[in-house]
Amino acid sequence: MIENDWWELYRAAVLEIDRNKLRDRVIAAENAIRARASLGGLVSSEERLSIQDAMGALLVLRRELGHSRVDNKFK
Repeated sequence: MIENDWWELYRAAVLEIDRNKLRDRVIAAENAIRARASLGGLVSSEERLSIQDAMGALLVLRRELGHSRVDNKFK
């Protein structure tokens, strides 16, 4: 089962059409995903795969915005 907190933030980022809001949504989703992933053994293998897919999609969004760094700062 997918933890709703990170999933909802990820979904909001992917569906955001306002480029001015997208940066903040991507950061929020990445932070929530990292927090969930840090739980290690408490995360199912199915959810780990979903987390990997989500992080990949967020990286694509960062690149579309012109920011390929995978951290919490856009330059």
